[in-house]
Amino acid sequence: MLTLKQPRMLTILSFGLVFASPTVYADQWQFSVEPYLMATAIDGSSAIGTVEAPLEVDFDTILNNLDSAFMLHLEGYHQSNWGFIADWGYMDLSKSHNAPKLGVLSARVRQAVLELSVAYRFSSPSMGDWVNYVGIRRWDNTYEFDLDPNFMSQVSVVDRDEDWIDLIFGFHFNKQLSEHWQLTTAGDLGGFNLNAKLTGSFKLGAVYQINPHWDLGMSYKTTYVDYQTGQRGNKNFFSYDTFTHGPQISVSYQF
Repeated sequence: MLTLKQPRMLTILSFGLVFASPTVYADQWQFSVEPYLMATAIDGSSAIGTVEAPLEVDFDTILNNLDSAFMLHLEGYHQSNWGFIADWGYMDLSKSHNAPKLGVLSARVRQAVLELSVAYRFSSPSMGDWVNYVGIRRWDNTYEFDLDPNFMSQVSVVDRDEDWIDLIFGFHFNKQLSEHWQLTTAGDLGGFNLNAKLTGSFKLGAVYQINPHWDLGMSYKTTYVDYQTGQRGNKNFFSYDTFTHGPQISVSYQF
């Protein structure tokens, strides 16, 4: 009889381990999902081919010409303190102008910035949470300028898609100030002439903890990049030397 019960017991235990493992696995991780809005402005300069111009795009201009946008920040940490950080910001702008003698001039600009990092977290009740991370920042910029003349077919004046990946090293620090308030700051540095000459970001803000699962964040962030490719004066030349900056407001859910 024992020989019959033992296999049956092993089968029951095996099923128990299989169905219990997702719970055990989930208990080993902490995740944060944080959609956010940013009142974005872009300042600097850019060149496409032989045309170079300053960039001064304020938030009102972006808002008035915005077709779509999406911004999301994700973090996850294992009980070993190793984890990941992901951030994606995307905006699509377009504008048309009717010039009576020329026709319709149309412009479209898309910018997407994706960050993926491996992180390690240090926690101390007195010092707060400090995170060091290493990762990549991928830029994807698209520029389209078209002319639709009154008596001719549409002409593409500029159609340029530039994307590149930069290596970044960064930190993230949270300090509890009171029962509900936290100070938060983050920054990174990268580029190092691997693709961009230099890139970096810095964020400073405050977090209000509504309850153990929900936070409300307010901060100001700026991201810098100095990138160029091709030879200046040629049609293949492209440069992008800008600060993308603005206040942010976010809602974060932890589980």
